[in-house]
Amino acid sequence: MSITLEKFAAESILFDFDCTDNLALDETIVGSPVMSFFPVMTGADALTFGAPVVNTTQIRYADGKLGKVGGVVQVRISGGTSSNATTARLYSVLATFTTSTGNTLVARMKLSILSNQ
Repeated sequence: MSITLEKFAAESILFDFDCTDNLALDETIVGSPVMSFFPVMTGADALTFGAPVVNTTQIRYADGKLGKVGGVVQVRISGGTSSNATTARLYSVLATFTTSTGNTLVARMKLSILSNQ
C-alpha cells in the first residue's frame, strides 16, 4: 500500500491511508494504528503525528473511490523540512495496524515536504 503526497513544511494536514483494497471484504482495522516515519536525515526535522483514527463512516473521494467503514487510517501530520528552498525532501510514513481477522499490516505513504519559501 503506497502513495505519494506532498505538503509545505509549515502545514498541518489530515491525511488518509485508504487500505480498503488491501482488506478482505469482511475485514476492518481494529485498535489504534501506530505511526512512524523514516529515514531521519541530517538536518531533517521530525514529522509530528496527531492521534490516528479509523473511519466510522464510508468516505467518498474526489475520484469516486470509496473508503469502506473501518478501512481508512486518518492522521494529521505536521513538521518536516525540505532539503532546501527549491528541493523537496521525501519521507516514508508508515501506519502499522491490526485487523479484525488478526492480520498485522503496514500502509506506507511517501510524503514530500516542500519549502515554505
